[in-house]
Amino acid sequence: MSDWIKTCARLGGAVVAAALVSASCSEAPEPVPEPKRALYRGYGFWFQDLAARFQKAANPAGRPPRYELIRLPDFDPLASALCQELTVTLSSVYPMTALSFGARASEMLQPMDVAVSNTAWVEEFARYGWLAPFDEAVVGPMLREAGVEPIRAVGPGDDPKSPRIYGVPIARAADLLFYRKSYFNNATEARQSWASLFQSKTGNPKSKIPLPPSIAADGQEFYRFFLPLVWSLEPGWPRQAAGTFEAETPAARQVLDALGRLVQLETWPSAATRMDFLVDFKEQMRRFASEPSAAQTKGASSSAWLFSTWAQRSLITPWGPPASLDDIGVMPLSVSTNAAAPGVSLLGGKCVICSRQIASDDPGAVAAREVAQELVRYLLSEAGQRAMFFDQFEIPVRRGLLQSLTEQDVAAVFGARREWCSYEAYLAEVRAGARRIDDRSLLFGRQTLASLREIEAIMNDPARLTVRPNPLSISRSALLDGFLHKALAPKPLMPGVELPGLPEAAAVVEAGGASAKGSLAGLQVLMEAEHRFMVPRAATPDVSKTSPP
Repeated sequence: MSDWIKTCARLGGAVVAAALVSASCSEAPEPVPEPKRALYRGYGFWFQDLAARFQKAANPAGRPPRYELIRLPDFDPLASALCQELTVTLSSVYPMTALSFGARASEMLQPMDVAVSNTAWVEEFARYGWLAPFDEAVVGPMLREAGVEPIRAVGPGDDPKSPRIYGVPIARAADLLFYRKSYFNNATEARQSWASLFQSKTGNPKSKIPLPPSIAADGQEFYRFFLPLVWSLEPGWPRQAAGTFEAETPAARQVLDALGRLVQLETWPSAATRMDFLVDFKEQMRRFASEPSAAQTKGASSSAWLFSTWAQRSLITPWGPPASLDDIGVMPLSVSTNAAAPGVSLLGGKCVICSRQIASDDPGAVAAREVAQELVRYLLSEAGQRAMFFDQFEIPVRRGLLQSLTEQDVAAVFGARREWCSYEAYLAEVRAGARRIDDRSLLFGRQTLASLREIEAIMNDPARLTVRPNPLSISRSALLDGFLHKALAPKPLMPGVELPGLPEAAAVVEAGGASAKGSLAGLQVLMEAEHRFMVPRAATPDVSKTSPP
């Protein structure tokens, strides 16, 4: 009897266990949590694959994705379209030429005007209440570990004595140009107007100055010289009083006329010798950074002059960005309000910002804040910094990272660019012995790495660098930029017209410069119109209106 009871107990237990297993299997599986999402915007063509790289690094393989970035259109498609239209026009009309300018452009600058920094984009956005500050308790340790100085600003309701973090630098500006002092015989000669210097050296305003270095450009660089050259002659330009502007001054007319006359065309020996843009640009930078000969300097000791990039061409209206920032934005790096502060915030580059929408208690905003923090963590990490350098050739902001790069690393970047493949795949094959880095890439790698390290040394040495902030507002910078686009753009040739020789090209440029004379009065009218619509600094702006009425 007892055996029978035990058998029944065992059978009953098995049935109960089977029932429990069946019940557990029949229960619906727990739903996979949705990934936290954030919408972000960049500008130009930068960060095209940021989302893919970030998601690969932030989401471990084999697990449900936790973070997702969704890229939205640029801040200003119109600005990107203008730049591309100009580049396409130049490429189609002059396919075998390079734009250059007469020598000595930057040498009109005085030592205190060495660096003209970008417009304070982040500070102005924060001041109008369009941005949300970063949580210093979360972002602060990341910044300290990476050795990066944040961008601080004062927004609505902030204590003016305690600026908060509104921007996180993630890359330095790689398109900095080197210039060398002591090219001129004396200071008086250096301060002569560009046009007068051009005529005095050659006797013919249409001939080419055979003196190095010529300032090569890809069709856009010459816009950046207008303000530094005008300010070297007239630091207070444009003059302003009681809502009126005086943009048509002798110094501005002189520089605009000189720019229009000195844009020259140099025919390339052969279209086949033209390098791809990235390699070509690094070769230009190497030439600018190279030591001048004793004959050029007349025995004087040379020292580097650093000239920061002109503010990025994002046309920002006084009412706010043309499109809302949504969650996360990638913006040009602004100048620090503390000119003595160390770090990359002095000289431009790129930074991450967050819109005011991200500061709410909405579940979507909370998720976006977490994505923003994870994005900053990745971009400041060694892996993220290396990815930006290899993909976009941005100078890393992380302390000491540039020093760890090797000539082989940089050479592999050039090789991968020419073969349209990823850097990782290219370098993996090199290390596996399946691919060899060609001598040309090795040469560019060695020269470029030396230039980048010299740039970093200057940027981190306050004794060698002086920053001069741009006093123009964002909207006035945009007006000036659009004006220069039209005033200095070379005249396109009619279809079927052959490429002109140097004399004919000089005549075309001369005519363009003459037509630009007097157009400063139009810029003056635009500045005054912009001033009438400008949001008063003392008033609290209605940040919900992000487009003009």
